[in-house]
Amino acid sequence: MPETSRHPALARCILERAVKRGSFVLAGGQTSDYYCDIRLVSLLGEGASLIADALLEETQSLAFDALGGMDMGATPIAAAFGLRAFERGLDIPTFVVRKEAKGHGTRKRIEGPLPEKPARVVIVDDVVTSGGSLIRAVEAAREAGHEVVRALAVLDRESGGAANIASVGVEYQPLVTVSELGLGG
Repeated sequence: MPETSRHPALARCILERAVKRGSFVLAGGQTSDYYCDIRLVSLLGEGASLIADALLEETQSLAFDALGGMDMGATPIAAAFGLRAFERGLDIPTFVVRKEAKGHGTRKRIEGPLPEKPARVVIVDDVVTSGGSLIRAVEAAREAGHEVVRALAVLDRESGGAANIASVGVEYQPLVTVSELGLGG
């Protein structure tokens, strides 16, 4: 079934390692009979490698200066991407957006070596359901003076997130969708 995906090895890894069956309440309050814990993929060497390769493929023709997203979902994804980009001779900094600015030290909301404003950034997330987390990262990047040129998610649950992301004026592309995994939206 994952062979219908643009990234079949990643889809297979997600299906085998991240999909849990049962009764779950999702971040937006919806209920589902399955849960996709992408951290079980993004924090695994194989999974991190597959995600980084897919992100590099999806962004190869895109002009951008940095890649990042909300902490915690995007943290291992951004780190894997930064390492793989470096291994391929690319200098693409990565960053994470805190839910709230630190209350001490530099008091930053965005952590990482972001280029000078205005940088062209790509926002990533692990799973998109409603798109809320990804949209919060887009808003934080814009508030910091950066231009968001694309948003990507490892997995899209196909539950309205794509439309919500489009409504804030950002081009969006998932790496894998639940349909490609043979799961319902």
